[in-house]
Parts: sequence; structure tokens; C-alpha cells
Amino acid sequence: MATIATWLMTLFIQRAEHRDTQAIHAKLDELLKADDSAQTSLKNVDDEEPEEIEAARSRQ
Repeated sequence: MATIATWLMTLFIQRAEHRDTQAIHAKLDELLKADDSAQTSLKNVDDEEPEEIEAARSRQ
């Protein structure tokens, strides 16, 4: 029974984290659309590895 409860809590937490991440991305997308001087070169960086993302950020 404890295993099932742990599994359900893990799913609940992951879903909440995913929702929060999606909300942040939506807000950032709107900010990029609103600011004409914003650089959009990183808009497709979501599929990259963490090391590649850090390298791209340091180049900016």
C-alpha cells in the first residue's frame, strides 16, 4: 500500500512541476513577443542537452 501511495505522490508532484514549467515557458514566450529587441535565437533550445544550453547562454 505504501508503494502505491509513493507512486501516486510522485506522479502528482511530477505533474505539478510540468504544469509550472509550461506556465513559465508561456509567460516567457509572451515577454519575447512583446519586446521587439528580444533575441529569439534560443527559442528552440528546449531539445538541447544541459551543457549545450549553458554554452548557448554564455555566447549571448
